[in-house]
Amino acid sequence: MKLQNLIEGVPVLAAQGDLGIEINGVTADSRQAQAGSLFVAVPGFIHDGVRFVDGAIERGAAAIVAEAPPFGEAAFVRTDDARTALAVIASNFYGHPAGKFKLIGVTGTSGKTTTTKMIESVLDATGDPVGMIGTIEYRAGQERITADRTTPDAVVLQEWLARMAAADVRYAVMEVSSHALVLRRTWGVRFAAAVFTNLSRDHFDFHHSFEEYFAAKRMLFDQIDRTAKTAVVNIDDPYGRRLAADLGDAVISFGISDAADIRPAGQFRNDIDGLNGVVRTPWGDCQVNSALVGTPNLYNWLGAIGACGAAGIGVEAMERGIRDLKTVRGRFERVGNGDATVLVDYAHKPDALEKLLGAVRGLSGERRIVLVFGCGGDRDAGKRPLMGEIAGRLADLTILTSDNPRGEDPERILDEVEKGLSAVPAARYERIADRRAAIERAMVEAEAQSVVVIAGKGHENYQVIGDQIIHFDDREEAEFALQKLSTKTTDTIRNDSATRTRTESMAKKS
Repeated sequence: MKLQNLIEGVPVLAAQGDLGIEINGVTADSRQAQAGSLFVAVPGFIHDGVRFVDGAIERGAAAIVAEAPPFGEAAFVRTDDARTALAVIASNFYGHPAGKFKLIGVTGTSGKTTTTKMIESVLDATGDPVGMIGTIEYRAGQERITADRTTPDAVVLQEWLARMAAADVRYAVMEVSSHALVLRRTWGVRFAAAVFTNLSRDHFDFHHSFEEYFAAKRMLFDQIDRTAKTAVVNIDDPYGRRLAADLGDAVISFGISDAADIRPAGQFRNDIDGLNGVVRTPWGDCQVNSALVGTPNLYNWLGAIGACGAAGIGVEAMERGIRDLKTVRGRFERVGNGDATVLVDYAHKPDALEKLLGAVRGLSGERRIVLVFGCGGDRDAGKRPLMGEIAGRLADLTILTSDNPRGEDPERILDEVEKGLSAVPAARYERIADRRAAIERAMVEAEAQSVVVIAGKGHENYQVIGDQIIHFDDREEAEFALQKLSTKTTDTIRNDSATRTRTESMAKKS
């Protein structure tokens, strides 16, 4: 494609060189530049992409787009917003693929991944090829790969939308993170429907305040057709009510209250066997028979039903899709066999942890809740004592451990979480920084009288420690520890765990 066609829709402040040259690729990573490609120099959080222009040219880049004045001998286009320019250029390069099928967007603090997987299940029930972009994987028809981030950068996003179009996808669903919206990754993409799940504290290292965070989520709803019922909003959430008031007639509301357009009716059953009952919708009653459990998943199904209805999918397909989805990886996922009840969940923020433990409490009856969790390093430190307080208040025993410490000292992170735990007078907790040892310790409690919840990592199969990425899967570790229990006495494991705890405590004091 010619450079002059690629930059259609990009505000050009200045240009030099031949705008008629052919471009065979687009990238914002100078290391991926090659002969005949276009390099877009995007300002980063640490380094400005302009620093890497020379490197891109050395690798063969034929043209540059940047916010800096033109320089060098390559064709050069100056713009005032390189991030937005990248999104426009990527869409132009791949032929505006998002306009070739119906795309549903899902945003919010908690429930994005589960709601997206629910919508995918309903889309599969239509029998048409399906596309999906989310935290766990990207999909175009039969093609699937493991995701490396919730919403990919603009070039990768448009590439996958193009793959969906090539696979004759009719419907697709995408998680849309607040980072992606602020960083213009989805700029110019039009959505057939958009879901708002909820909003609570998260990513304050990036957004800094609730108002800033809400404004970021709100951006998705500028990318829908607001002359139609395309905004699917949780009105039981206070920020959802604000959004619904702002969007007016474009809203299809969901919630448990009678005021919602989509809501459970009559004697809706929510127990350890799943969710069962009738949901009222603008398109008729929908029978929900779901293997997924807990009130958070009820809300997720209500949002998914609303999104599918807004996209024109019938109730019969919704009901089939609901029945077909048996689990979502790392989301309230049960692992192990026999009497042990062990749940793995991605909850890594205060509201998500509180909702998770509340749901477990509602389903577990008189059984004790044993929680394993930690907080990530180099991320919003302000949430650490908040999550500690929630754990102390809602779990019967908390085993505090590491969760992606990254560049921070794990013990320092535990200190900050422990401030919240110790503020709860009746809280019982232990500190075991080694996550494997912490899970082993918890499995001692995995019996008929206890429910063990391992929170924070969910589907993730790695730990980030310093500059190393180490394979680590909570589900694998829990199953392995349960197997060890069958060959090792409970007292021996408890003594091993106590020895580890004492050793760590002594090392910390020294």
